[in-house]
Amino acid sequence: MSLRHSLLMILFALLTACSSALQKPSPPHPLEEASAVSVTLPGFVTAPGTTLHWHRELVWVDDPDGRFQRRANVLQRALEEEFERKGYRFVDDDESATYDVLAVAMLGQLEAHEEMQEFFRLYPALAKPAEGYRRGTILVAITAAGTSDVVWRGALEVYTDPDKMPLEQREQRLYWAAGKLLESIPTLP
Repeated sequence: MSLRHSLLMILFALLTACSSALQKPSPPHPLEEASAVSVTLPGFVTAPGTTLHWHRELVWVDDPDGRFQRRANVLQRALEEEFERKGYRFVDDDESATYDVLAVAMLGQLEAHEEMQEFFRLYPALAKPAEGYRRGTILVAITAAGTSDVVWRGALEVYTDPDKMPLEQREQRLYWAAGKLLESIPTLP
């Protein structure tokens, strides 16, 4: 075998190895996808000691029978714990709060809820439908305490499969969603 032939064989082997390493990655599982949008206004000033107060309990839209009340409670707890992880503290007395927090959750797409679109003016959108999965949306607004002046708002859309998941996995997913939604909230020192 000639030197030239040997070099060509080595080069061919290297090219084959390189091309197999450049394979397209598989798309993420739909339950790992999320679309988050947030807007921070100049009035959202945070410092150590910034306190939050729930304006009202988390509202689960389109749930007249209270079927999702447990999920609403878990999601509100997940949001609260994420805020606390970032250094914020919730207070019971709205008089001593720096900011009020309002949260809304829904199954389905935001487009079906015009009043929510008008208030939040955020439009998260997953790229395409995922077969076998529904969409769910979480919306959060932060206002200067005692006012309707929104200083931060965020929205998250995810694929969801609540009726097929075990309870523990559903709860973990709500905590995951809370973390994704509040990623842009500054962490206090």
